[in-house]
Amino acid sequence: MSRLTSFLRSRYTVQTNASSWRTSVALGIGIFLFLYLLQPFGISQYQGSIFLMCLGFCVMAISVQCLCAFLFFKRPSRKNVPVTNGYIILYSVAIELAMAISMTLYAAFFFQTPLTWQLFWVFFYWTFLVWVLVTAVFTLINYNRMLNSRLEELIKKTTDEQEGIIITLHDQNLRGTDLSLPINNLLYIEARKNNVCVCYIKDGGTVKTELRSTLTALKDDLPYDNIFQCHRSFLVNINNIASAKGNSNGYQLRLSGCEDTIPVSRTFVPGLRHFIG
Repeated sequence: MSRLTSFLRSRYTVQTNASSWRTSVALGIGIFLFLYLLQPFGISQYQGSIFLMCLGFCVMAISVQCLCAFLFFKRPSRKNVPVTNGYIILYSVAIELAMAISMTLYAAFFFQTPLTWQLFWVFFYWTFLVWVLVTAVFTLINYNRMLNSRLEELIKKTTDEQEGIIITLHDQNLRGTDLSLPINNLLYIEARKNNVCVCYIKDGGTVKTELRSTLTALKDDLPYDNIFQCHRSFLVNINNIASAKGNSNGYQLRLSGCEDTIPVSRTFVPGLRHFIG
């Protein structure tokens, strides 16, 4: 119970753009396409303009969501007030109820049918499905935007702090040569059987060098927080991440000046989130 209470009172960390006009328009368009293309609820039997009727549903959906967004987020009394997870859940419930009620009234007017609980539950069910789909898509998009924004801030800070630091990666082969380079030039290290492949920037280009070593040994050579193990086979320099996309099941990282995509496996996602803060 205490965990649930803590979660509800915790700040909503993704962002509050679920209340933005883009989400409202996307929801309205989703409802319009669903009704116009599939024509459920007897819409295909309507004698008037089906396009205009469906467009009316779209406009109503956008209007209702904009009104709820204003009441929950845009009012002067709500500005600069932290938004909690519980508040977002309350907002979502209010949106769903308002949408279902407005759609029921609109349908009853157009089809000249009596208002019934059955009609209400039909629209409640379908608006809920569309709302969940649109919200899930926008939440994923906005989460990735937030992740990249935090990465940019972190990268700039740590890159400036580590300017001039030279690292040395030791080759365990008797005839091997150790590799020394500025830490900000290191992109990633990949384990390959008994060797590792070090990818780094040299003279403005991307260079790959194989060393006789293990990922664990090189990780010990790099006692820096930004050298992050993101996969059982990869170490990545977070300073050089250009973008990150994904969710709790894993991420895909793109590095500056490098075409390779670096995976972040599910096991290491919590560590990445903790590092980013």
